[in-house]
Amino acid sequence: MGAGKSATGAIEFLGQFDSYQLGSGFTGSYYLYLDYSGPIDLVGYVYTSKAPRQKPRYIMESQRNNCAPASDGEYVVVRDRSGARAGFDEPGSGRYTLSLNQTACP
Repeated sequence: MGAGKSATGAIEFLGQFDSYQLGSGFTGSYYLYLDYSGPIDLVGYVYTSKAPRQKPRYIMESQRNNCAPASDGEYVVVRDRSGARAGFDEPGSGRYTLSLNQTACP
């Protein structure tokens, strides 16, 4: 995912997740936003790399704290926090937008 871009995804099945690798060459400060307004507890985990068993640098929550500073090459995983819910049986409930732009976090 590059600077000034957005991605739309959907978590439709139990245990499903989407992952994104942030591009390189950012000029200035960039921020990730997770936009979602459904009943699933979607979260975005921001990692410094794809290395296994590391703790996330930031956790973006769809209903609050939905923004995090972004850096070149970071790895983002979007999923249901518990892994126990999915959106296939609730119209539009699993659809989200992840965007990367220069608008600072509130």
